[in-house]
Amino acid sequence: MRRYSIQTKIVLPFLLLFALITIFVPLLTVQLFGWKYSEQFTRETQGWLNVIIETGFIRENIEKVKQTYSVEVMIFGSDGTLNASTLTELSDVEQNWENLAEKMRFEQVKQALQKADGTPVTQDVTLDGKHYKAFYRLLPFGRFYCFLRPMEDITAAKRTLTWSMLGIAAFVTVLVAFISHRIGKNITEPVKDLVGFTEQVAGGNLDEQCEIKTHDEIGDLTLAFNQMTQELKQSRDKLIQVERLATAGKMSASFAHEIRNPLSSMRMLSQMLMQKPETSDEQRQSLQYILEEIERIDNIVKGLMDFARPTTLNLAQQPLVPALQAVLALMEANLEHHQIQLVPELASDLPDFQFDSDKIKQAFMNVVLNAMEAMPQGGTLTVAASKQEDAVCIKVTDIGIGISAEDIEHLFEPFFTRKDKGTGLGLANVKRILEEHNGTVEIESAPDEGTTVLMCLPLKFQD
Repeated sequence: MRRYSIQTKIVLPFLLLFALITIFVPLLTVQLFGWKYSEQFTRETQGWLNVIIETGFIRENIEKVKQTYSVEVMIFGSDGTLNASTLTELSDVEQNWENLAEKMRFEQVKQALQKADGTPVTQDVTLDGKHYKAFYRLLPFGRFYCFLRPMEDITAAKRTLTWSMLGIAAFVTVLVAFISHRIGKNITEPVKDLVGFTEQVAGGNLDEQCEIKTHDEIGDLTLAFNQMTQELKQSRDKLIQVERLATAGKMSASFAHEIRNPLSSMRMLSQMLMQKPETSDEQRQSLQYILEEIERIDNIVKGLMDFARPTTLNLAQQPLVPALQAVLALMEANLEHHQIQLVPELASDLPDFQFDSDKIKQAFMNVVLNAMEAMPQGGTLTVAASKQEDAVCIKVTDIGIGISAEDIEHLFEPFFTRKDKGTGLGLANVKRILEEHNGTVEIESAPDEGTTVLMCLPLKFQD
């Protein structure tokens, strides 16, 4: 089955119907005009003929009648012979008795006049290539009086009217075709764009948005499709994130189990060597470096185990501000050491709600530590807590080195880090803790302009 575009289906039937109407109506109008005019023409001429007979003007010279009424006059005898005529320019063939009687339909007219009871009989005749409407009237002694009114003007008028109306119809048809084309194009172009966009989505490109060109049902459809694409992208990203977390969790558990026992042995042996009297100061310094690196590795292993370990939230109805203040008090000395000025903006009227205090402290501490590391030369750290609709939000803002747009997309991926000594699990753990509380975490940053981390927790926890 042949496939037609929507535009063709809209324009073609409408155009064909309109073209049919615009051609049929003018032709019908011309026919009606010709019929009505011919009827009026006939009545008018019959009236003239009656007036001529009633006033006796019929006995005047036929040339005088011709000049008065602009008609041609013929008088025939009872045998059909032409007794008088104003048509003096007829050819010999046309004036031939038999030929003229046939063209004037003498026998038919004779029979019609005998039945007409004095009413004129009308016939269409052609003489010498010219069209006339002939009006016959019976005279005494069986003679016939004939009025011939030329039809050239009427025929020319009908022809002019026909061509004029057909020209108007053609112009209107072209105009309608153009308007229909524009209407169809305005409808089909957004649909074509949407079809092309769906093909991109089907090919896996979920990052683009289809442009909304109209504010109608198609625009609503495009908007809904864009929203669906965004939701699909979010679902895909969440699925990828879950798969990554699952893989990272399995790998972390296995790695932590395998590395922790050797680390314990290395720590114990290093400590024993430091306690021996024969160990020199230089050797003790080296052993101290080893112990510090072992401690750092142990912290990494703990982070891996925390990341891999299934967690159960210890929820309790409690205020948020004391938990945040506890973390900030614990890190006060560290902040002063790094010459970082703390600006707390913690609202005092926040409502109590359910959350795991230890988990939120852990997530908050990770964010604050990241902010400190982003300001190696010191700076200002702003910590704010406020209520926003049905959630309580914690905003941590630093004026540090910032994060590039390319890196922001990967910040919550396990093991992604730009730090020389980082594990890439801190923000992944933050995101997991917030999501376990049905909350969200968002990061806004720009290079050399600082970073803002927004963590929001719902006031009503839903398991």
